[in-house]
This record gives sequence, C-alpha cells and structure tokens, in this order.
Amino acid sequence: MVAGIIDGKAISQQIKDEVGEEVKQLAKEGISPKLVTVLVGNDPASRVYVRNKIRACGETGIESDHMALPEETTEEELLSLIEQLNEDSAVTGILVQLPLPPQISEDRVIRAISPQKDVDGFHPINLGLMLSGDLERAMIPCTPAGIIELLLRSGVSPEGKHAVVVGRSNIVGKPVASLLMQKWEGGNATVTVAHSRTQNLKEITS
Repeated sequence: MVAGIIDGKAISQQIKDEVGEEVKQLAKEGISPKLVTVLVGNDPASRVYVRNKIRACGETGIESDHMALPEETTEEELLSLIEQLNEDSAVTGILVQLPLPPQISEDRVIRAISPQKDVDGFHPINLGLMLSGDLERAMIPCTPAGIIELLLRSGVSPEGKHAVVVGRSNIVGKPVASLLMQKWEGGNATVTVAHSRTQNLKEITS
C-alpha cells in the first residue's frame, strides 16, 4: 500500500455539510438538537477544544450552550449540574470537557451523564455497546469515530488489513482497536495494539 496524505480539512467540511442537512431534516420533524458543554477551570487546551466544538455546532445549525465553572467547583456541584442537564428534555447532548481538577472524579462524572446524552461515548454502557458490536445504538467516542471516517472517506478500507494501533487509552486507543476489528464497513481488520511497554515497536509498525 502506497502512503498518501489525507485531506482532513476537506473531509471535515464534507461531514459538517452532511450534518447540517441532517439537522435541517430534524427541524422539519420538530426535533432541535442541543449540546451543552461544561468546562471546569481554565485549562488552555480544554478552552480551545470547547471553543472548536461550539464553533462546529454553529456551522451545522446545532444549538449549543456553554457552562464555564470555576477551578474550585466541587464534585457534588458538578454532579448536581449533570443531573439537571440529564432531566432537561431540551438538552440532547452533554459534554464535560476532560481533564477535570483533582478534587473531581472523572469516572463518577462520566457515569453520571445519561448514556443517551453522552456525546463523548465514554459511559460504560456506550463502551459496552460498542465492544459488543452494537454500533447502531452506541455513542462512539469522537476521535476514534473520526479516524474511521478519515480512512473510509479517503478510500482506505481496513478490511483484511493488519492495523497497528499505538496507544491503549480508553479515549482513543482501545475504541479505535475495537472499531477496526468489528464486523462492519470500518472494520474487519486484524489488529495489533502497541503501547508504552511494547518492546519491538519499530518492527511492529513497519
């Protein structure tokens, strides 16, 4: 296989255009998607991530609301806010930007978000659906889903290929490996997962 450059910007715009059309169709059916982003503290990278997500919502016609909480916010306060958002029928998606300050358990926060509103796809129920192959019902983590889209829209099918995933994080590495081995359009690959303890990384990746 010859290496090539993937035009991520062009593919991103293509996806945004498609999502924009889907949002218009939903509006005709009386459905208005709304994402609420929650940022605790002032981490510079997190602010950029959230800003980009809000911008993407604006470009696709999705309503968005942002809640900026101070660094000293307690776990109980954040969990209470998530409960309110879970119960708000106008909110269809909740995204709590990670990482969180040390006084807040990321695991408890992830588990507190309703699986149906968990747009990050980090809730154990969504991860379980994905791992079991129920991709129609699962909320798939954004970066892994994006990676598969980049491959497919660039004409690269993983089927029958040997894919090497470098990294085993719950956010990217593990979900990407799972998607690549699933029985679907973006999968059917033989997958090797390498990580920080892999001893022959050069050989594996070549």
